[in-house]
Amino acid sequence: MKTMPMETAEELRWVMDYMLLPVLLDVMERDIQTMNGTQLKMSGVYIQLLKQAQDSVSSDMAVLRNKLKSRGIRIYDQRRTKEQLEADFLCRGYHRKCSMLWGLVKSEVEQRLLSYLSSNSADKN
Repeated sequence: MKTMPMETAEELRWVMDYMLLPVLLDVMERDIQTMNGTQLKMSGVYIQLLKQAQDSVSSDMAVLRNKLKSRGIRIYDQRRTKEQLEADFLCRGYHRKCSMLWGLVKSEVEQRLLSYLSSNSADKN
């Protein structure tokens, strides 16, 4: 009898990405709200860059959702606890869990924010 394989490393990376991108959106939204309340000379420029990055993140989430769906993976619960970011997901009939400590989440979000902002500014040149 053939057994169904568990998630691959690539699929697990997709699950982790799907967990991280909403956090990234929340961080950018908080920063936009903070900049709206400050007297920066160029706050409009920074806000526009963040909004463009948000659009890119949202687009990437849609692509990622389709990838997960095509592989039979469904994330059905996500939690933010004091210690970590957690998700429960179904992968080809198997219930699985994934978690990341906040230190890792912060590092990943910072790297991705930099990547999104630099790719958006590179698109303009």
